[in-house]
Amino acid sequence: MKKLLLIYNPVSGMTKTRISLQKAVEFYDSHDYLVTVCLVNRLEDCANSIDFKSYDLIVCSGGDGTLNITASFFIGKNLPAEIAYIPSGSTNDFAYSLGLSGDEDTRLRNTVEGTPKKIDLGRFNTSRYFLYAAAFGLFTKVSYTTPQRAKNLLGHAAYILEGIKSITDLKKYHMTAELDEEVMEDDFILGMVTNSLSIGGFKNILPSDTALDDGLFEIVLVKMPKTLAALNEIGISLLAEKPENNQHIIYRKTSKIIIRSEEKIAWTLDGEFGGEENVVRIENRRKLLSIIC
Repeated sequence: MKKLLLIYNPVSGMTKTRISLQKAVEFYDSHDYLVTVCLVNRLEDCANSIDFKSYDLIVCSGGDGTLNITASFFIGKNLPAEIAYIPSGSTNDFAYSLGLSGDEDTRLRNTVEGTPKKIDLGRFNTSRYFLYAAAFGLFTKVSYTTPQRAKNLLGHAAYILEGIKSITDLKKYHMTAELDEEVMEDDFILGMVTNSLSIGGFKNILPSDTALDDGLFEIVLVKMPKTLAALNEIGISLLAEKPENNQHIIYRKTSKIIIRSEEKIAWTLDGEFGGEENVVRIENRRKLLSIIC
């Protein structure tokens, strides 16, 4: 029998989207895989007792944050970075970008019948990685401050409700952003370094020519509005079909970016808290990870 390691998050996502552990094990057993289960929060413990290189297939089941933890772990340990992904989170931004959807049987079948696709990863400073978004400012804390119980009960709606609360906490950050061939300095309320077709469940925020393997990030920087009317225009533009037409929103493509701020700023990496920094260096690591799609 072939050997399969299932890295599993038992609390990720709504009940209707979460693959049951029993169903997953039974499916893989029927496909002649001997399954070992490791909970995602016990990856380091598992590393002390099993040889990851001995497995024929690595499967990750959970949300985007679970996939981030798994990919970062394997890359950090210099292990083979090819992962099959069963998305079962509340929003699943990156799963949308990869075209992973469908019912339980479809998502399970994809992991054994799909084809590996190489994608870019972002390196955040020297040791952290992200798959689809590093962000700061307005709304970005929502993903890691929304209670897990609310996510499980309400799904994407939980993020919307929590995001409405954050509008009253509008704060500007004076920053300098150094891109490949450009330096910008201004007051910003939101910044995103992305490699995705969806952010926070919204599909129209990023340019339509976004690619996951081109070695480039899509950069979105939102300037501090001077009036409530301008803030309203920004909100409408971010949700519009062509948001890049707004004068307050800067869109760029770059392979690396250095952001310096006068104060430490909280960052979000793939929906999880990424620490507080006043100097951030982000680099695109082209085609560093393979996801079975």
